[in-house]
Amino acid sequence: MKILSFETASNKKDLLTAFLRSRLAIVDETNDAEEALDLVKFYDYDAILLRLSEERLGDLEIIRKLRMARVRAPVVAVARTLNEAARLRVLQAGADDLIVDALSHEEVFMKVQNLIRRSRGFQENALRIGSVEINMNAKKIYAKGRPVTLTKKEYQIAEILALRKGVVLSKEAILDHLYGGLDEPNPKIIDVFICKIRKKLQALGVDDFIETNWGRGYMVVDHRPEAAPADGHARNVSAAMEPQARAIA
Repeated sequence: MKILSFETASNKKDLLTAFLRSRLAIVDETNDAEEALDLVKFYDYDAILLRLSEERLGDLEIIRKLRMARVRAPVVAVARTLNEAARLRVLQAGADDLIVDALSHEEVFMKVQNLIRRSRGFQENALRIGSVEINMNAKKIYAKGRPVTLTKKEYQIAEILALRKGVVLSKEAILDHLYGGLDEPNPKIIDVFICKIRKKLQALGVDDFIETNWGRGYMVVDHRPEAAPADGHARNVSAAMEPQARAIA
């Protein structure tokens, strides 16, 4: 999953971003509101973290601007302490969730991850697509109930595609998720990763998890007859992730 973290006041002692990355989240950070608004125009984030303090509640204006820009990613406000009046201001500004005085980084991670999963149309604790189950808590994948041994990058690709089931992602878009625009390898490496994922799934009897859309990229499709269609958000995110948008950024 890809997260944008916005915090005006830099806190070098804060380890939340490092923890999120240790749980395989791709995190972009900025302390500039205009940069944050530019980033959400060109990249498809799963969630936006707004790091608040009682002294910096002026940062709430960014929520209104995000909504005006039609950003559909859930906005989660995170603060160490907030009085009741401040909490109400945050919720009235339009934040989708508010996390105050969390006992651990794990608590923040779990709440953000659950919100992301539900916003993408998955109501269960795991991402279930056909005979494949992705346990986002354990960062493990199962095919027909049996564990699939994946590398970190392979797991991240499977999760990225699963969260956007029914949407074609270009190789460049997948690279953006994996590397955040830094030290990106040749896009052909995505073909290699996809090939390895497919072989590992095929060894367990699953050969229809990832589909190739020739000339465009890859996608995950749930072939079960009872599977619900992708929600409106998923159907409209691919345009924001095209490589030309990355070039503009």
